[in-house]
Amino acid sequence: MTARMERSQNSSGQNSSGAPSPTNLRPQLGGLPLYECSPEDEFLHLPAASGHYSSTETTYWGFNIPEKQINGEIYMWFHPVLRMCSASVYIWKGFHGSTLSCEYVNHYHYLPFPENGIAEYRVADTMDLRFRVIEPLKTIEIIYRDAERGVAFSLLNEAIMPPAGRPGGFHFTQAMKVKGSLELFGETHAIDSYFSRDHSWSQERRETSRVGPPLTWMVGVFGDDLAFHAVGYDDPALRPGWEDRYPAVQPGQGLGWGFIFKDGVTKPIKSMRKLTHREDDGLSPISFDVELIDIDDECHTIKGQVQARMPWQTWQNMNVYFCQTRWELDGRTGYGDAQDIQMNDFVHHFAKQRG
Repeated sequence: MTARMERSQNSSGQNSSGAPSPTNLRPQLGGLPLYECSPEDEFLHLPAASGHYSSTETTYWGFNIPEKQINGEIYMWFHPVLRMCSASVYIWKGFHGSTLSCEYVNHYHYLPFPENGIAEYRVADTMDLRFRVIEPLKTIEIIYRDAERGVAFSLLNEAIMPPAGRPGGFHFTQAMKVKGSLELFGETHAIDSYFSRDHSWSQERRETSRVGPPLTWMVGVFGDDLAFHAVGYDDPALRPGWEDRYPAVQPGQGLGWGFIFKDGVTKPIKSMRKLTHREDDGLSPISFDVELIDIDDECHTIKGQVQARMPWQTWQNMNVYFCQTRWELDGRTGYGDAQDIQMNDFVHHFAKQRG
């Protein structure tokens, strides 16, 4: 916290303007060396050093069919101290105002922990979701069947780049080529596109409701030779609308971390300027203007247009808008996720009522 912010706080934890002190600001790791992953990072890790029950490990996968505005999300949330896991499969097309209005939703909060690891396993007898690591950090197969509801998919994920580890470790993001097929209510769809997966481990992930502006996790892939990832806040200098309530977010300091993968080289991002444009409801993202500066001072100007979207409460204190986004960079078109993470304080103060 800056000295200016400390001086302006009162005993209630608010600053003199009445704005609360943010409690969920992302550490700024821009420009720091990326963590170098090892093959062991494909698999399960030890719990957080604290031993707290909120210790978490996650694996996130998916697929998209941009020409049909179809997106699929596969999320595993392991709780090694509690010896349980959560699992979800979501498939949606176009725009949805509710998670349950998506074409397909199948989520379980409480499932048994994979005691034999995740190199090759089936999630549970109630959820026929199977993973097989063919080559760590390079090739992974995912198969899913729900015969009762008429949904199935088979995916082969092949890396187009080495995993890029967040500075300090405990997380990586990696662009993948995804090929396979989707059976959705009697219709077969070919899958031949890109998706960026991630894996996080050995840290606490408490479900506390925190105070602060939306945090956006963004990825895009333009081909085997070009991809990006960045996570951070809008730049308050661009007037996103929340700047007066969360003054601790300073102009030019919204980047958590990120990278540019180009022509076989992965470079850390050292700074970002971003502005999210939203629907009339004040919440739902419709487009993004992003400027990334890498460690070699090369500027990458990226524009994103949301073409499929759904809200998901990863846990009850948080809502995430999952957005299949069409990105434009250097005259090329790519696709990927923009996940806009919102907490109660932001939604309560910035949702615009209708009528």
